[in-house]
Amino acid sequence: MLTRTADADDVAEYGHELLDLARKLPRASLHLRRLQLHGLAIEAWFSDPAYADLCERNLARGSAAADDVRITLFLLDAQSPGWPPPRRWGSDILDRRAINDELARTGLRGSYLHDPRVWQFFSRDMHVGVQLIRSPGLTPDWETGGPLRVFLHWAFAERRARLCHAATLGLDGRGLLLAGAGGSGKSGTTLAGIADGLATVGDDYNLIAVEETVRAYPLYRILKQDPAGVTRALGPDAADRFGATNWQGKFEIHASSLPHSPFVERLDIGAIVIPKVARRPSAELHPVSPGVAMRAFAPSSVFQLPDDEHEGIRFAADLCRRLPCFELLLSEDRKDIAGVLRSFIERNFP
Repeated sequence: MLTRTADADDVAEYGHELLDLARKLPRASLHLRRLQLHGLAIEAWFSDPAYADLCERNLARGSAAADDVRITLFLLDAQSPGWPPPRRWGSDILDRRAINDELARTGLRGSYLHDPRVWQFFSRDMHVGVQLIRSPGLTPDWETGGPLRVFLHWAFAERRARLCHAATLGLDGRGLLLAGAGGSGKSGTTLAGIADGLATVGDDYNLIAVEETVRAYPLYRILKQDPAGVTRALGPDAADRFGATNWQGKFEIHASSLPHSPFVERLDIGAIVIPKVARRPSAELHPVSPGVAMRAFAPSSVFQLPDDEHEGIRFAADLCRRLPCFELLLSEDRKDIAGVLRSFIERNFP
C-alpha cells in the first residue's frame, strides 16, 4: 500500500510501485501521443490533454530509424482515477547521491521536486517511465519550454548521448556550440544569428552525440529571449507576436511564430564558443584553453539534471579537449555579431 511519505530507505520501492501501477492502468481515459526525436521513439500516455498537446507542439520532430531507443512514458496526476497523491519527502535530508545509488541498485533512475511536488522514475531495463504530480498543470515552471527534459536525459543516456545546456548556430550543416551560464548571452547571440539567416538546433538544451564527428540534434522547437533581446535582434515590434513572458521574464518563441523556421535536423559542431557580454564596438573571437571552456560549459549542463554528475563532467571535459574553444566578446550590434560568426564558420569549416 502506498504511504504518504517517502525517504531514502523506501524510495526505490516507491518507484517500482508507481511503475507497476502505471503499466496496469486502464488506458481508455488517457491521451496517447507518439513522439519522435533523433534516435528516440516515445509512446507517451497523458492524463491531461493540455499537457499532451504542449509536449507534441514544443518537442522537435525527428526521423524514425530501426535502431531507435523506444520508451513508454506515463505522465499522470493524482486526479486520475485510482491514483493517490504523490508522497511528500520524509524528515531525512534529501541526499541525491545516496538516493541515486539506491535507485541504480534496483535498475531505476529517479527525481523528486519539493515544489511543485513531482516524482519521476525511469526503469532502465523496461524503458518505461512515470511522472506523478498533484493535479493537471502543476508541473515545474520550465516544463513549457523544455518538456520531458529529465526523461529525455535518461533515455538518451542509453545511447551514450547527452543533453547539454548550450545554444547552437550553423550554416550548411556546420556549426558552433555556444556555452555559458544563464545571462552570458547564448540566447541573444543565437537570435542575432537567426535574424541574419544562420540555422540552429536550439538555444537552450540540445542533444550532443560524439559520432564520427561531434553532432548536435534538436530537442525542442522553442527559443527563449527577454524582451530587450528580442527588440535588439528582431526589431521593436517583434515581441507583439510572442504572447506573455514566462517565469524567467523571457518569451518562449515557437518556430511557427517566426517568418521562417531556423531549426535544422542536425549540425556538425566544429568549435565551442563562450559568449561574453562586453559591449565592444565590434564582436571579437579569441582562443581560450579547454579548461576555461570547461568552467563555462560544464556547471549548467550537469547540475540542472538530476543525476549522473560525474559522467556529465567527464563528457564536458572530453568535448572541450576535442574541439577548439573560443571566447566571443559581444558587441551590441546583432548584424555585427552574426557576421563575425558567419565568417568564422565559412573560414574554418569549409
